[in-house]
Amino acid sequence: DAEVAGSDDPTTVHYDPQNDDGGCFLSRQSDNNCYDYGTDIATNTFAQPGRGSGQCAPTARPCVPNTCDDVKAAAVADGLEWIGTDLPTKLPEAGHYVSLHIWPQSNFHWLRMDADMYWSHKPGGSPVRNTDNNGDKIQDPAKADVSPWSTHCGYLLATPSKLTIKASEQVVV
Repeated sequence: DAEVAGSDDPTTVHYDPQNDDGGCFLSRQSDNNCYDYGTDIATNTFAQPGRGSGQCAPTARPCVPNTCDDVKAAAVADGLEWIGTDLPTKLPEAGHYVSLHIWPQSNFHWLRMDADMYWSHKPGGSPVRNTDNNGDKIQDPAKADVSPWSTHCGYLLATPSKLTIKASEQVVV
């Protein structure tokens, strides 16, 4: 399956599951996870940080250990840019911000900043949502209840046209 990527224009990133990336986050819900949704690239492969940059086999899950440092490094290798731990307060010139969270030694989770400055996310193969576990719209991912992902690692910039999150058949491990 060909991947479907969103625009690099941050004003076009919206919480709109029916239309986002051609509706792939609904029609192929179980094939796309938080990394797909966060980066705004529906790969239909349940993307893993580091897989696109060849850090693991194309079917490895997870690709790297589930720690802030390892997942962050894998995402940077895939083309994301580390921003830091301060909450972004305006839209970037290109791309959109994502927030990385870790369920210690278990799993990673990504949220993305939409054009309205609120955050949305897709827990695993479940539906996309724009609220935390308390039903609150997310203004600050570091303070939101997205348990079991209890460790907030920081923020990265995702520019879809500059990312490689889907493994190619030529990946050599």
